[in-house]
Amino acid sequence: MKISMRYFNTLTLSLGFLSALCASLFIYLFHFGLVFPWLQAFLGLLALYGWLTLPRPALFWSGFFTALFWFWWIGLSFRYYDLTWMIPLVIPAVALVYGLLFWLVGLLPHIALRAVALGGLEWLHPMGFDWFRPALLFTNSLFGDALWQLWILLATLTLFALVKRRWRWLLLLGVLGALHIPRGAPAEELPVKLVQTALEQRDKWDPRYRQLIVEANLAAIENARREGYRAVVLPESAFPLYLNRDTDLVERLLARSRDIAIVAGALYEEKGRSYNSTYLFENGTLRVMHKVVLVPFGEEVPLPSWIGRWVNKTFFGGASDYMTAREPSDFTMLGRRWRNAICYEATSDRLYEGDPERMVAISNNAWFLPSVEPALQRLLLQMQANRHGTTIYHATNGPITAVVSPR
Repeated sequence: MKISMRYFNTLTLSLGFLSALCASLFIYLFHFGLVFPWLQAFLGLLALYGWLTLPRPALFWSGFFTALFWFWWIGLSFRYYDLTWMIPLVIPAVALVYGLLFWLVGLLPHIALRAVALGGLEWLHPMGFDWFRPALLFTNSLFGDALWQLWILLATLTLFALVKRRWRWLLLLGVLGALHIPRGAPAEELPVKLVQTALEQRDKWDPRYRQLIVEANLAAIENARREGYRAVVLPESAFPLYLNRDTDLVERLLARSRDIAIVAGALYEEKGRSYNSTYLFENGTLRVMHKVVLVPFGEEVPLPSWIGRWVNKTFFGGASDYMTAREPSDFTMLGRRWRNAICYEATSDRLYEGDPERMVAISNNAWFLPSVEPALQRLLLQMQANRHGTTIYHATNGPITAVVSPR
C-alpha cells in the first residue's frame, strides 16, 4: 500500500509526465516542421533539472513517459509480421525499461552522482538500441549537442540545485559555456539526386508489385540523368529482392551507370546467408556494401543464440538474423570519399569512426508510419553530423529525404 501511494499519486505522476513532456516536445515540433531554438533550450534545461532533482518515484515515471513519447512507434513494425497483438505489449515494455533505468539513477545518494549517471546514459544502450541520447534535447537549440556541452549543462544545473543562497541564480550563467558554436560555411553540395519514395511496407514486398517498383526506380534514375545530376541515391531496399540474383536487372543498372552513378538498397544472398546491402553502380562496375549495425529485434535478436533461434522460430516464422560486414564501408563516388550507412546504423557512433566528411545514408521508414520516427531519426542524424563534421545525403522511403549539413 505504501509503495502504491508513493508511485501512483497525482503529484508523482504529474511531475513525471511534465518532465517527460519537456524532454519530448522538440521531437513533435520538428515532426510538424517547427523549430524554436529558445524554447527547445529552455525545455531541455527544465527536463535535465527535473531528472537531477525529482524524487525517485517521479523519476521512474519521467523515464517511462519519456520513452513512451520517444519510442511508442517501435511496436508498429510488428504489424508486418502478423503480430499486431504484440503492439500493446511492446510499447509499455520499452517504456518500462527506461522507467527502470531512471529509477536506478534515482537510487544514487547524491545529485552529483545523478548528473554523472545521466551523462553516462549516452553510452548505455539496452539490447543494442542507442536512440536515447540526452544531448539530443539540444540539437537545433541555442545550445550545442556535443558531449562536453551536455556535461557543462549538467554541471551548471547540479551546482544550481546544491547551492541554496540567493546568488545561486548567477550560477545559471554557466550554461553560456554550452552555447552552440556555428561551424561556418557548409560543405560543397554535390550534384547528387536523392530519391524519396512512398511505398507502403506491405505492398513493397508483395510480388505483384515488384516489377512496377523496379520500373519506377529505373524511371527515377533516368529522370535524374536528364536533370543533369551525376549521381542518384535510392532508398534502403529500393529494389525489394535479392538483387545479386537478378542478373538481367544488374546488367540494366550497369549499363545506366555509364551515364550516372547509382546507389540503391537491396538484399544480397550468399551461401544461404542474407545481407541488407547498398549497391553502387558506377562507370559500368558494381560494388556491394553490407550493413554493419543491425536493428534489434528487426534484423537480429540481440540475445544468446539459443534464445534467438527460439524467438525467430516462434515469432518470425523461422527467419534467420541478417549477416553483417565487419567494418563500415567507404567508397569513392564522383571523385570524393563517402561512408556507406543503411537506416538504423546511420545514427550509430560506430559509423562515424574517423569522422567521415561525407556519408550516403539510405532508409526505409515505412515500417513505422505514421509516427514521429522519421523526425527522431533526422534529429539523430543532425546530432551526428554536428559532432563529426559529416555531411549526410539521406534518401528515404517515407519522410524525411534531405542533405544533412553540420551546423
